[in-house]
Amino acid sequence: MTKKSISYVVMAFALVLQIAIMPFQASAADPEKAPTWISPINYLALGDSLAAGVTPTNELGIGYTDLLAEKLAKQEVLLASNKGFSYPGYKTADVLKDFEMDVTKPIVGMGHSDQTATLHQSVKEANLITLTIGANDVLPNIKFDDKGTPVYNSGELTAAMMKVGTNTQQILAKIYALNPDAQVYVMGYYNPFPYLSPQNQPMVEQLVMSINSAIKSGLTGTTAQFVETAKQIAEDPYTYLPNPENIHLSQAGYKVVMEAFHKSLMENYSWFAKDAFTVTAKDATTVELNWVPVIDTGMISTYQIFNGDKMVGEVMSPIVTYEITDLQPNKEYHFSVQAVDQNGKKSMQHLNAKYTLDKEPVEPTVMFTDITNHWAKDVIEMAAMKGIVSGYADHTFRPDKSLTRAQATSILVRALNLKPKSTKWAFNDLADYADSTKKDIQAAYDYGLVSGVNGHFMPNQPITRAQLALVLSRTYEVATGKPFTPTVAAPFTDIKKFSKDTQWAIAGLYQMNIATGDNGKFMPNDPTTRAHAAKMIVHSMEAIAQ
Repeated sequence: MTKKSISYVVMAFALVLQIAIMPFQASAADPEKAPTWISPINYLALGDSLAAGVTPTNELGIGYTDLLAEKLAKQEVLLASNKGFSYPGYKTADVLKDFEMDVTKPIVGMGHSDQTATLHQSVKEANLITLTIGANDVLPNIKFDDKGTPVYNSGELTAAMMKVGTNTQQILAKIYALNPDAQVYVMGYYNPFPYLSPQNQPMVEQLVMSINSAIKSGLTGTTAQFVETAKQIAEDPYTYLPNPENIHLSQAGYKVVMEAFHKSLMENYSWFAKDAFTVTAKDATTVELNWVPVIDTGMISTYQIFNGDKMVGEVMSPIVTYEITDLQPNKEYHFSVQAVDQNGKKSMQHLNAKYTLDKEPVEPTVMFTDITNHWAKDVIEMAAMKGIVSGYADHTFRPDKSLTRAQATSILVRALNLKPKSTKWAFNDLADYADSTKKDIQAAYDYGLVSGVNGHFMPNQPITRAQLALVLSRTYEVATGKPFTPTVAAPFTDIKKFSKDTQWAIAGLYQMNIATGDNGKFMPNDPTTRAHAAKMIVHSMEAIAQ
């Protein structure tokens, strides 16, 4: 690749081309739709030129957002779509500015009677929002030398990455402030430079991975879904990126991205209302199915009930209940309901549920008697079931009691199944502790999880929140073989006097949504309660398992 062509690629990836977006209004006859339980989707696409649909020849075309809208329309679940707020050259700051100004832009999509729309109202009305943003913040910091090797200032690049994370977080905050129920899907980026030499590809791939990590950090603490595209585009990059001098996708490439979004939608989108279909045991061999009527009942004739692939019954509307008998205990069943109108047209999406009858219905037992109304009840019970924590002999957990340094160390060592490397005790203040606890603390010391002061471990002192954060950070490195490096600094105002290692450990917990603090503070010197420890350790083990 020549220096000239490489410069052009960088310019293209910067997306500074100001391509005029003209409204595209799809109009077609509305055929008779199949019965459905799904509320029609109002789809809003936000972002840069990839959301707008810029082609490899820098023309405005059909992008993944258009293809996704078309697919949803074929499934008869689309009410309207609009990609008019997606614009070539957009950075995260541009999207934030649009929110601050509540801009009005031409509608580019289908299903609308108006020609323009305001951003705030569009967000409020949307069920589904896709966001493609962040690359333009980072790529202008990358240059290429005569050999096509990426050259950059690491400080500037790191700052840009952190800005992507914080701005993405602010964008999502503005979306959820306007529409708390919006279901948001955020696009991950792909390798835009497959034509660079093989020796330069590892550097480019690391760059793409870093951009995506920064974007993911902005999703922390939200329900937004990250949509992977790098692996899919890498399967056939020369077909999906046919122009060596342009980073925009071909129609085939946009289709691959669309399929990635659609797959994530099928797995994560809340298609049906909560409790739209319920299964209740009547006795040891019988269940009762109950469902809500389809949205438009004017043409409904019957509901067909299935046990697996076999239709086991049919009821006339408006009946919405059915009993299934002669079932076996401890066997998983797959039940579904399909609606059929008077013309024989069947619902395209069925209600589905999995259910297993217990052999003998048992009343739920109380694991700990003192956490019934505690905020950490679920995570405490999860930690207990995983064997991470235990209660007291009187069946209490004492969630607000401080956790000692010895207790916290034993929990983590046993969770990782670590054994001591040395037979000599590193600390001289453990004489009153059981040998099993001494071995746990020695193993933690041998693996670098903990340290003491002048041969003292101070086992009975409460472990502070900052100390636990540092131990969890070290635990992640021991378990995975690599350190967790946060891409975004923690926003807490009360950790600035702590060491860099501790600050980054806290930032890691914050980025992984393991510790969120309270009103902008982490309270690093506060003792860690047993409830907070259960939450932090369970979520850390989950992060390690991933």
